Amino acid sequence: MGNFSFTRDLILVLATAFAGGFIAKKFRQPLLTGYILGGVIVGGVASRFFAFDQNLVSLAEIGVALLMFTLGIEFSWARFKRISPGIIFGAIIQILGIILFSVFVLPRLGFDFYSSIFLGSAFALSSTAVVVKILSDKGELDTLSGELTVGWLLLQDLAVLPLIVVLPALAINLRQEAIFWQSLAIFGQAIAKAVLLLALVIFMGKKFMPLITEKILKTHSRELLLLLVVSFCLILAFGTASLGLSFALGAFLAGFLIAEVGIMPAIFAEIRPLRDILAVIFFVTLGFLISPQFLLVNFGKIVLLSFTVIVVKFFLVIGIILYLGYHTKIAFLTGVSLTQVGEFAFVLGQMGVKMGVISQEVNFTIISVALTTLILTPWMMGLAAIVYCRLKTASIKWPALSSFFSKFDKKPPGEGLPFENHVVICGFGRVGKYIGRALEMAKIPFIVVDYNHEVIKELKSKGLDVVYGDPSEIDVLDFAQVDKAKAIVVAIPDRQTQEMVIANAQTLRPGIKIICRTHHEEDQARLRALRVETIIQPEFEAAVTIVSKLLSGFGASSEEIDGKIKRLKIEHGMQ
Repeated sequence: MGNFSFTRDLILVLATAFAGGFIAKKFRQPLLTGYILGGVIVGGVASRFFAFDQNLVSLAEIGVALLMFTLGIEFSWARFKRISPGIIFGAIIQILGIILFSVFVLPRLGFDFYSSIFLGSAFALSSTAVVVKILSDKGELDTLSGELTVGWLLLQDLAVLPLIVVLPALAINLRQEAIFWQSLAIFGQAIAKAVLLLALVIFMGKKFMPLITEKILKTHSRELLLLLVVSFCLILAFGTASLGLSFALGAFLAGFLIAEVGIMPAIFAEIRPLRDILAVIFFVTLGFLISPQFLLVNFGKIVLLSFTVIVVKFFLVIGIILYLGYHTKIAFLTGVSLTQVGEFAFVLGQMGVKMGVISQEVNFTIISVALTTLILTPWMMGLAAIVYCRLKTASIKWPALSSFFSKFDKKPPGEGLPFENHVVICGFGRVGKYIGRALEMAKIPFIVVDYNHEVIKELKSKGLDVVYGDPSEIDVLDFAQVDKAKAIVVAIPDRQTQEMVIANAQTLRPGIKIICRTHHEEDQARLRALRVETIIQPEFEAAVTIVSKLLSGFGASSEEIDGKIKRLKIEHGMQ
């Protein structure tokens, strides 16, 4: 009978995940919200007829372990070093700021001290999976705000590690009712344990793991490789749990060691399907745990907490980004992208319940607030650029807004640069810098317009002509003398900014030669409707280069190659 109940519950979980995910996709929501909301609805109905098998919860915990394991695999010192020190500083301040805010404010809403710390830790983390997917769909991963957001999210993901080390020490404090000095000793002991374990695991792992993995790889057996990885992950997770540390910490360390061995791509490809299925089981069972009655009774509190989390995270991130010297547009877009509560909040919540630090009700609150913010995220990120533009326009009538923008976004003087028949490059990232270098070698005058203060500083040190500002603003383009320019290159990947730059450039100089990049085929018609003369799609241009070299290797003449490439361009709508 026990086997029957487990099979029944597993079928119910997977069916719920499929239905919830499908509906979420239809409404352009993250799949995560579909899984959990589906679990809440189906669990509320099913719980009236039978109790769920506890083995399902154990299976879900393995999903959490694999989630932390893949986080460890994806972490690398090389990747960490690529993040600017400013973003590292900003992310740490943001996490600590949210925790401190929670400790001071949440007790006024009826939460105790320990629950407030757990809630603050959970609320401080944003969703890497959801935000990166939205940025990718919008083609904004390569924008400045996209790069800052992804770097910030990586730091938040890494913050999970110290949190799962320190937060369990709260359980000991709670049980022993420790005074301040005892608390410090308990926290120190937890950190010392984690550091010693980390050192031991790294030493043993670097000594023995390469030998073991080398022998397994020589067998050319994918099954043995998968068994080794999962076993190693669960053994380390069980070991850390036995030492009084968290299950998740061991799983992370296992992933970290596997990554150091240098077989990460092969491991990740094998483990990902298993991780995804077990993680789905975890998210759906979370939904099963929540009673719809809880949501109805605590609806007001959940809405209030969700609103507070969004507002506080938004303004805190904006303040930090502006302090680091970035443009208000970058601060606004990054702030909106980081307002939600992420998937690792669920891991912290479950850990808190298991260790007796927080009640199941507090865990339900974490899940409910995370769900609410995740549901709102696609809409907020979709409207962020429009809202920013509206605020910028409204600042003409509102003195407070006007003084805010003028304080952080230095307006160029009205005279304009002494240029004509030049090229204006909007955006000096990976594409713009090569264009600038080519123009420099050809001795063709050009001006760079960008709102990345670090890029502007570097270009000024090289003696190049630059304008600091948002290229979508007509005043900034006017200062760059677009009305006297021969051409304008729109090297910014953000669609909305592209449209505004193109419209303003054509206002200043009708008929100006416009060259614009785009990553999406569907954007070509949009850009042609805006009378863009030359559209460059990097992926298509790369394909054309590969075709040219490939056909040349097969002995095709230059005329044949040119003819086939021309036909490809016509079929693709590039001519």
